[in-house]
Amino acid sequence: MTRDNVPAPVQPPDPAPVPQQPAVGAGLPAAIGQGTAQGAAKAAARFITDRLVDKFLTNPPDWLRALWHALPKPWE
Repeated sequence: MTRDNVPAPVQPPDPAPVPQQPAVGAGLPAAIGQGTAQGAAKAAARFITDRLVDKFLTNPPDWLRALWHALPKPWE
């Protein structure tokens, strides 16, 4: 056999690195920031919803009142 016909030795694949455990509390600042952002979004949505409910349920516009009375009532 010539040198060109010799198969290359097969290298075993490298083992996957062992995942490291994060330190206790490492993600805490990110979680607090995410919770703060979610709380602010919920508060804004609640504020908008409360304003719409207050405006449309206490004194609904004519088009909303007409639409409500035009819809079939499921209990009838």
